Amino acid sequence: MFPRIDKGPIEYTLDIYPAFNVEEQKECMRFLFRTTEEFHHFRYNIAVEEKHAEKSLQFTLRGLKAKGLLPGVGVAESIVDVFDLSGSYDITVTKPGDIVNTARISVGEKLRLLKNVSEDDCFLTVAIHNVEVEKE
Repeated sequence: MFPRIDKGPIEYTLDIYPAFNVEEQKECMRFLFRTTEEFHHFRYNIAVEEKHAEKSLQFTLRGLKAKGLLPGVGVAESIVDVFDLSGSYDITVTKPGDIVNTARISVGEKLRLLKNVSEDDCFLTVAIHNVEVEKE
């Protein structure tokens, strides 16, 4: 077994952008979680639990799950689509060890990042993308 290489404090990225969910046939906000570490033996998904409360979104990162038995190279990722968002939301992301990062977004005509993750115990970077929603 190879030792894990410390790649710095940032372990995950979170991209938030408008999208079109094909299964539900409606527009949504897509939350794309990715690891900063690339894996060289298998492809992984990030196990994410989500909870919605009024004006808050909570995501708990539970670890990695293999995508399949075939070898592959790449980062681990997971997509969570959230529907019918409007207004400001506190986003809480918790990783194993009960370490919490929080940010705040505003969903309106444009998606805006109101408050980014603070430097204390920061393991996550948040990026907002305002792209046109394409319907498939």
